[in-house]
Amino acid sequence: MSGTTDFVGVRGFSNLRSTVAKIDTRNSTVVGVCLPAPAADNTVFPLDEPVRLSIDDPEQVEKLGAGIARDTVDQFLTEGIVTDLAFVRSEHSTLTDPAAKLEAEINSIVGSAGSKTGMWALLDAKSHIKIEPGSIISPGYMAHRLGGAANAVATTARTICDRIIDCIVIADTPSTSVEAAIEWAEDFATALNVVAMYPGGVVNLGAGNVTRPISANVAAAMVRRDKETGGPYKAFWNRPLQGILAPSVPVGYTDGDVSSEANLLAQAGVGTIIEGNLLWAPFTTATDPTVKSWRSIKKIRTRRAVEKAMLRPLRQYMSEDITGHVVSLIYRAADQFLGDLVTLGALIDYELIWSKAMNPATLLEAGGLRTKMRWAETPDLVDLQLYDEAMPEAFDVLQAAIASALSQLGLSNVRVTA
Repeated sequence: MSGTTDFVGVRGFSNLRSTVAKIDTRNSTVVGVCLPAPAADNTVFPLDEPVRLSIDDPEQVEKLGAGIARDTVDQFLTEGIVTDLAFVRSEHSTLTDPAAKLEAEINSIVGSAGSKTGMWALLDAKSHIKIEPGSIISPGYMAHRLGGAANAVATTARTICDRIIDCIVIADTPSTSVEAAIEWAEDFATALNVVAMYPGGVVNLGAGNVTRPISANVAAAMVRRDKETGGPYKAFWNRPLQGILAPSVPVGYTDGDVSSEANLLAQAGVGTIIEGNLLWAPFTTATDPTVKSWRSIKKIRTRRAVEKAMLRPLRQYMSEDITGHVVSLIYRAADQFLGDLVTLGALIDYELIWSKAMNPATLLEAGGLRTKMRWAETPDLVDLQLYDEAMPEAFDVLQAAIASALSQLGLSNVRVTA
């Protein structure tokens, strides 16, 4: 009944919606995977459609059939984590020539942006299967530079991650050499959301030791760390990969040696494994001077997570009257959220600004509102510098200690002089 309808008596109109929006980061532990699965059940895993794959459901996993997709699931499980995958099955090739088969399957994974096939189907994961990737992988198909060009699968995944906002690509580079891995990463020197990994890893998936791309293990390690800390705000490197027995190619690392292979890789934007199974990957591929200040994986994940977290909750203020009260509610919601992140150690500090210059009358009249937010992410320690030098004055302390000890002996024939 309308409140303007004539009525004699008392009526109540209940509004139970919270006035201050509750902002929180979403679950970013979902991994998006796009791979061919030639032996998969066609009903459970139709082509080019996102499917919610629960890796702790043995019946559903069994229907993947043997192949790289099943190996990827097993690699996740060997890392000791349980999560849901947003899985898209791409068309496999029946060509017998290995190079032609690889190229055809890469094309199927890349798919069509307009038709939402291949990896592009991951953009529909949220609406179709109610989960949205926080990372995207395609083991075995991101490491190649066909024709000397940037990898098409990684390039597509980067674009999709940009659309999702708080999502990163975890890619494998060529395992042939350090130089080849660095060359691969140079194709993504301006990308803020690509993590490159070298080399492959030795794993045991139940049928002996085999070499596999490690992007699945790295993605699982990120999920494990997020679950441990309750969000995407902590670094996940400098921790063992539980499912990796050894790198496929040894990577040299010596503490304090800036010329070691692992450091050369890191500075070129390539993560690696040192000392058997220790994940050594603090940076993305962002080595271009225009973006290098954002190369920390921890830093860029925090920035994107905060940006993404605010969008959906603050939507509740859409259609409300623009008044001082409503604007104050928006600022209170943002203040509570960012204040919590300072408490969690994700941010150092923040500032919310209201600017008249940014909100002229013409903008307000058109229903627009601009809020400026400033914050600084807490950096992860990547370069601990220890300086040492000789301390000759310490011998003055030693002299005084000796003199004091001898004086306290109380022996008449022992005399201490300057």
